[in-house]
Formats: sequence, structure tokens, C-alpha cells
Amino acid sequence: MGLCSSTPVSDSATWGPTYKRNVMFLCNHNSCRSQMADAWLRHLRGEASVGVASAGIVGGTAVKEGAIIVMREVGIDISAYTSDAMADFRPEDFDAVISCCGCGGKLDGDKESWKKRAVFSDWNLDDPPAIDPGDLSAYRRVRDEAKAKVLELLATESGSH
Repeated sequence: MGLCSSTPVSDSATWGPTYKRNVMFLCNHNSCRSQMADAWLRHLRGEASVGVASAGIVGGTAVKEGAIIVMREVGIDISAYTSDAMADFRPEDFDAVISCCGCGGKLDGDKESWKKRAVFSDWNLDDPPAIDPGDLSAYRRVRDEAKAKVLELLATESGSH
């Protein structure tokens, strides 16, 4: 699928045992950064057997309109994505866990097992809704940073087979 197509990426089998490796993107609310990272991995994985899901420490919010708009600008439709709660997933189902927002410090106690996966990384991406001046520039910058990090992750994941 090329960057110019605007195909919704919302199939239910985006992760699970049919994939050799599974990646979870975590964020505070699963409404922006983790959604963009999730979409990039789905879009860029090609034939790589890498499943992907995203969730928030707190779920039940909506995907931010700014994230939907800037992803659509690059031909990726995330309008059907849902904001899911981390509690709806099991850490042992994922080989790599990526904190998009620096929320690794919040993963203690009963959430600590998320940090003990084979790969745990804290990307510390800025929060576009908190800093955007109203022109979507922060959303675009974080979208592009997420893409670069996903490409690095895919290079690492493809080298781990």
C-alpha cells in the first residue's frame, strides 16, 4: 500500500499469535501519539510478521481529530481507530512494549510486567494536543518523529528473527 492511498487501517487481526512478533504502543490516553505510531507500524510493516496494538493507561477517550487529520495528510485513515485501555490486554502477548509519552514511570505495581517484556522503550514523544499552536504543526512534527522511530523499530524487529 503506497503513501497516496487512504485505506482505513482497522482490521481486527492487527496483532496476535498469527504474527511472529507483537508490539504494543502505550500512552496515557491512547488518543494521539500511540494511535499514530500504531498506524505507522501497520502501514510500514509490509510483509514483516509484526503485529501491533495500542492502548492507554487510561482508556475510553477518543482519538484526537488533529491526529486523524495529519495522518490522513499522508494517506493513512485512522478515523475508525478506537481508544483502548491497557487493562484490556495482557503484557505476555507482546514481545515489545513502547511507551510513546514517557509513561514508563507510571508502569509500576500491577502494571510493572509491561516493562519486563523482551523489549521496552520509552520514546518520550511530545503531546501535540498540549503544545499545538492551532495550526497542527505539533501534530505533524510528532507524526513524523513517530514514523522515524517506527522505521527504526521495524529495522530492529526484522533483525531479531
